[in-house]
Amino acid sequence: RLLRNELVPGEMLNRRDVARELGVSVAPVLEAMVQLENEGFLEGIPRKGTRVRPVRSEDVAGQLIVREALECAAARLYCGAPVRRRLAELRPIAERLDAVKADSPQRWEREIALHQALVRLTGCEALIREFERVFRLTVFHRINRVVGSSLGQVVDRHARLLTRLASCGPDAAERAIREHVRSGKGDLLPG
Repeated sequence: RLLRNELVPGEMLNRRDVARELGVSVAPVLEAMVQLENEGFLEGIPRKGTRVRPVRSEDVAGQLIVREALECAAARLYCGAPVRRRLAELRPIAERLDAVKADSPQRWEREIALHQALVRLTGCEALIREFERVFRLTVFHRINRVVGSSLGQVVDRHARLLTRLASCGPDAAERAIREHVRSGKGDLLPG
């Protein structure tokens, strides 16, 4: 619900209501809310409860920096042959992604699928797990605070990115991913 914008920043959550809605006891809801708070989606307000965390500029910038670092490290590991071996599977995902308008829910779902597939090529479970956590929060930030100036436009760049990643070495792959992550982010990222 957070990633579909059904729960918006600042909205208060009552764990008993959520438990009733889901047909479960309060214990698993509390556990999930603690996890979501640790991941940055929710925040506890003393003597008031839990709310969906407002999206702040520093949160967006911080998550983009972490995402860039993780994706650059991953690109150094999966560039070249691993991408070429999976190109027949990855290219249709990239083409479907490039065919939809920027900042639409379909685009976010497809972007998650492509970037997860690329990072999974590393085979490093710790990197994959952390990337997926960071990317979910990045999507939440994007949904609740428009990032970039391509709203409503079709941005054709993922298929070209795959071609670059399939044919380059670690340094060029890192540069390609860095450019990709930074594109359209304006002044949110330093340097």
